[in-house]
Amino acid sequence: MDIFNTLKTLCNSCVLHLQWIPSHVNLKYNDIADSLAKEGTTMPQAYVEPLTYLKLYSRRKAFVNISWRPPAHQLFSTSSFM
Repeated sequence: MDIFNTLKTLCNSCVLHLQWIPSHVNLKYNDIADSLAKEGTTMPQAYVEPLTYLKLYSRRKAFVNISWRPPAHQLFSTSSFM
């Protein structure tokens, strides 16, 4: 209950929903999933170059420019001239 109370304290204005998910309880393919997870822990991790602030800013700016671009006017579409 301490975890629940801590989560509730951290998030007074949000809805908190906890759901119990069974594990290791005769679930189909559970043994395969466990063995693959254990195998994955022994594999080398891929190196991911940390993003600088400038790279993050550039990516965000490009995303915003693409997502906020208004649709082309009919006057400028090539199909309207034909």
